[in-house]
Amino acid sequence: MKQKFAVLLASCLLFLAACTSLGTLPSDASPEQNHLSAPDFEKPDYQIDTVASQKQFHMEDGTELARYDYQLLSLSVPNLENLSPEEAEPAQRNIDNFNSKMVSIMEDSVHVGQDLGDAAQYDHDTFGLRTAYYDETTASAALLGQMISVRIDNTSYTGGAHPNRYTSSFLFDLESGQFINPIQIAENPESFRTGAADLLLKRADAIPENEGNYWLDYKEIIAHWNEAAVLFDKDGMLVIYSPYDLGPYAMGDVELRLTWDEVKELAGKTSLEHFGIT
Repeated sequence: MKQKFAVLLASCLLFLAACTSLGTLPSDASPEQNHLSAPDFEKPDYQIDTVASQKQFHMEDGTELARYDYQLLSLSVPNLENLSPEEAEPAQRNIDNFNSKMVSIMEDSVHVGQDLGDAAQYDHDTFGLRTAYYDETTASAALLGQMISVRIDNTSYTGGAHPNRYTSSFLFDLESGQFINPIQIAENPESFRTGAADLLLKRADAIPENEGNYWLDYKEIIAHWNEAAVLFDKDGMLVIYSPYDLGPYAMGDVELRLTWDEVKELAGKTSLEHFGIT
């Protein structure tokens, strides 16, 4: 009898163990404790860093002939691995497309810098170079909503009475993953271009010290303001004309601004939404 009881007890214990292995839950366990929680995905954390390239050219005696110094930009997303697949793919696309443009600009700039060194050596040997040549570029960017507004300033000296300088710009749309023309922020791009041109022309004519000094075709140049340096910041849209764009070098930069209210009126409400402005 004792032997039969022992066999029966062992059978019961094996049955209970089998039930537990099949996932039988304790009576006090809650459903939430027994389900894997969904991953906590993050939003892309876009960061803009500086990428530099410098070089100096010297004579054998150490005299400086020329130099270049280029400070451009690089886009990154440090938390890329913490994004959902749906967020990670466009984030990587944005990184690739933005940086591809910056790399291209850097390569072109370095090529110019190398030629500058050769020109300085030739001018020194031929004419007796007195002042070192230089080519310098600095870049900055403002991240506004889904837009990155990039400003690039260049100053160079290759002889002559004064250095030359100019400002250029780029506008990158994180939603489409492309660099776009500024008028593309508008619901009706061509209407935005013409309407903004009228206001910008009034701003240019209202600068008293420039009266009578603009080039004869300055109105036509301003009519295509979207081909100039167009920047966006917390105060609105800024169009910059470098020396020689609208008038002689002595005129310097001509800066013409539209407020966000004016941009909204000309480009439509959705234009501000691109920049995270409500």
